[in-house]
Amino acid sequence: MKTSIPAAFVLAPLSAALLALGVLFLPGFGAPPAHATAAPKDSEACVPKQGGNPAACKELVRLQVRDVIPLVEAQTHAVVLTTEDGALVLPIFVDESAAVAIAFRLAHLRPPQPLSQDLLGSVVTELGAKVTEVRIDDLRDDIYTGRVFLEQGKRKVTLDARPSDSIAMALDGEARIMVTRKVLDEAGISREEIDALREDGPGVGGSGDPHLMDEPLEMEPLDPHQGLPPPGLAPKLAPKTDEISL
Repeated sequence: MKTSIPAAFVLAPLSAALLALGVLFLPGFGAPPAHATAAPKDSEACVPKQGGNPAACKELVRLQVRDVIPLVEAQTHAVVLTTEDGALVLPIFVDESAAVAIAFRLAHLRPPQPLSQDLLGSVVTELGAKVTEVRIDDLRDDIYTGRVFLEQGKRKVTLDARPSDSIAMALDGEARIMVTRKVLDEAGISREEIDALREDGPGVGGSGDPHLMDEPLEMEPLDPHQGLPPPGLAPKLAPKTDEISL
């Protein structure tokens, strides 16, 4: 179930988290352009906006998982992905169980008991299949949609999946994590936008530490008059999740 989170309540802590992440991916801005490839023609999973460029749904860009950041004030977590060249960051708000599953994988640790994502991964493995790719296809009403691609011998299977679950599965098997250009255009945050946030002061956030989930991260609230991002950036920092409302 999707938890309704007022956008203004999340903007400040997420802005702070993105500021901290700046030290992770900003040096990569001089790298070559992000890897892109053509999407198969079978994809109606991505629907161009009216009057938009259909090519935005066909171009795929590869992502890397950089961190999982607890946002204590907003009572949620953000999985932070970046393009391979570090030019864009894509935050996805997820529930606690998905955040823990991804954090354990980033830290190369096993949970004391199998999580739902661990069980799902074990089923895939025991059936002789493997995850080859996960994809974040679209963003509709601030909800991400995606698919997971499996191979079982010569058989290929594509299943609808929450990105938070499929990202955990991708980390298990080192599968590709791809996103459509449409999603990046709508929710990706660029260097210039991060620089605009950096002008408002330092922030705190996760940094891939193995003990990331040992204790909740206490986010320092930003000054209400200085901590909010510029008006043009605010919509991109509003909560975007892969949970649906019932």
